[in-house]
Amino acid sequence: MRSRLLAFVIAIVLSGCAATAPPVPPHTGKLAKGAKVGVLVYMPSPAQHLHVGTTVFNNFSTNYQFPWTPTARAYEIVASDLEKEGFQVVRLSSFATSTIDALAVSSDDRWSANPKQEWAARKLREEQISAVVLVEGKRTLARLECTGGPCAESYMANSGLFTRSMLGMTRYFAVPAIEAKVFVMDPPMDLMAYEPMKTLQARRVRQLDNFPEPRDFKRLSNAEFAPVAASIDAHLRSLSRSAAQALSNGVK
Repeated sequence: MRSRLLAFVIAIVLSGCAATAPPVPPHTGKLAKGAKVGVLVYMPSPAQHLHVGTTVFNNFSTNYQFPWTPTARAYEIVASDLEKEGFQVVRLSSFATSTIDALAVSSDDRWSANPKQEWAARKLREEQISAVVLVEGKRTLARLECTGGPCAESYMANSGLFTRSMLGMTRYFAVPAIEAKVFVMDPPMDLMAYEPMKTLQARRVRQLDNFPEPRDFKRLSNAEFAPVAASIDAHLRSLSRSAAQALSNGVK
């Protein structure tokens, strides 16, 4: 019960961080088949295992390698899903994530173009790009515990495994430290602010039930780490499919 409560609290906090999106008519953001969609991906390479024990002396952090290169894997998945929906994929290799991470901003129940990224928006329009999918690694809250005193938070910089041990019991969580944004250019807006992508992204930390006890807790084998990699890969695939479908059908 305690472990499920921890996962629930994390989900609530993550979802509470997102502002309410402006209301839009059905099918907003739908693109015509054949439209150009720019894709930019940046995912840090090492996976992380962050452990929080009963005391600070039990805490540690270890790096691992995913069975695939995260940036290449994410680009492959996103490009494939977009092409299946009939879009032309353009890799935005000449852009930095910071130049297109907020192409649209919302205020007073409406979306508008971000004047701070006007140069990037103009260049994208010159290339006849109708939408942009951005996927990047983001520092993510893996744990929030409030037990009578100040709340304790644990953040992970990279995707991977978070474990929490207390009085001989260990809980295992897959943490996709990933943030996705899907901007349409005309009218400017971020489709990730709407369902089902909003909830999918907010509840990305997932407890791994029945996780086998590793032989060496501080150095997992590739086989022992495999369920973590599979969970993160599944989350990325769900994000990608939802983004492609949103561009194909619009949001409600």
